[in-house]
Amino acid sequence: MQTILSDFTKHLKAEGLRLTKERVHLLETICSFKGHFIADDILFAIKSRRKSGSRATLYRLLPVLVKASLIQQSLLYDGQTKYEVTWNKAHHDHLICSSCSMVIEFKHNTIEILQREIANKYGFILDRHVMELVGRCKDCRRKNDVSPRLC
Repeated sequence: MQTILSDFTKHLKAEGLRLTKERVHLLETICSFKGHFIADDILFAIKSRRKSGSRATLYRLLPVLVKASLIQQSLLYDGQTKYEVTWNKAHHDHLICSSCSMVIEFKHNTIEILQREIANKYGFILDRHVMELVGRCKDCRRKNDVSPRLC
């Protein structure tokens, strides 16, 4: 059975990059997150564990992990890019609250079918996609006494 480290190692080799101790520490830390995280979360966790991992190496590594399909870059919110581990994880989409940043993961077969139909109509073959629906959750609407509205 493949592990994320072996997939990572293969990808690094294909890209002409070396597997370093620092990259392994960063990957292990990233894999410890359940849910969505920002780069600073990784750096804080690395320092807490007293492992090696610099900000520069992390920022060079994140696009490599995205390209390898081990993590997904998404949820650009309030100027921060969030990530999540997608290796060996079922595809899903996101509802994002613009007030409290809550993220709800969901999957809906009709949406998936429509996306494939649209892609086919325009001659596309989908490799992957990210769907993020941004709005306000019911708790934030209730706090602000704002009724739901559609764009």
